[in-house]
Amino acid sequence: MGDADTTTLIGMAAVVAVTVGLALLMKFLISRKARRIVGRPAPDTSAIDGGCRAARRVYYLYSEQCGPCKALSPQIDELRVQHPNLIKLDVKRHPELARAFNAMATPSFVVVRDGRVVEVRLGAQKPAWLLQNL
Repeated sequence: MGDADTTTLIGMAAVVAVTVGLALLMKFLISRKARRIVGRPAPDTSAIDGGCRAARRVYYLYSEQCGPCKALSPQIDELRVQHPNLIKLDVKRHPELARAFNAMATPSFVVVRDGRVVEVRLGAQKPAWLLQNL
């Protein structure tokens, strides 16, 4: 292997390392911003929740264009039959509520207890986690 090949490999490794580092930094910043709402009062969601008065609610923030959301939606719909406190929020149809929840990515889950946001989870979640929080 010549000096030119070694230099090329080092350059490629540096590019990969920088790209991975930037991706991790973006994920961290998005997660941090989304979690800023924890501890604050939940926004008024009466326009979408059908008047749900449950003390514990889980909001599923999704987009119809989101691949993981498409995969999760049948499971969410099935759980909603027995758990009306699992509320779907389409971020495209209700952008003002998505902003109020600090929605930074879809799918996201926001847990509300006694009118306050207590947890935010980005990405798909296991059914066991959902059932535990409903």
